[in-house]
Amino acid sequence: MKNTLIKHALVATTGILALTATTAQAFELGADTKRGITFQFDNIIIGVNDNYVNGGMAFLQKPLSQEHNISWFVEGGVGYNWNSERVDVHAPVGLRWEPVKNLDVDLFATPEVKFKDGVDVGVGVDLGVSWKF
Repeated sequence: MKNTLIKHALVATTGILALTATTAQAFELGADTKRGITFQFDNIIIGVNDNYVNGGMAFLQKPLSQEHNISWFVEGGVGYNWNSERVDVHAPVGLRWEPVKNLDVDLFATPEVKFKDGVDVGVGVDLGVSWKF
């Protein structure tokens, strides 16, 4: 019962984020190794993988090298994995490179805390690509 409620709450939250995002000024479609297919509306990020759903927000992006279109960024979010029935809280921090206009390539470390029958802490390294429309 508890797991069903958690699933429904996360799906509802993701839906609310998606509805909120419909008023967005910018849209970005991407894929990364952590979140699967990603949809970004302004600063709201929604990710869907075969067994994982995630909602989050881009908090900060600052340039490192304007000449080479490189910046660093911080994001945060909450996800749910159906296979392990675990909820995770994560905060990706990484580098973003824009080799051509509207194409982003991200390399980021993702510290995360997973909850289910205790707490598990870890860090993953992920790669992502996205296109701004």
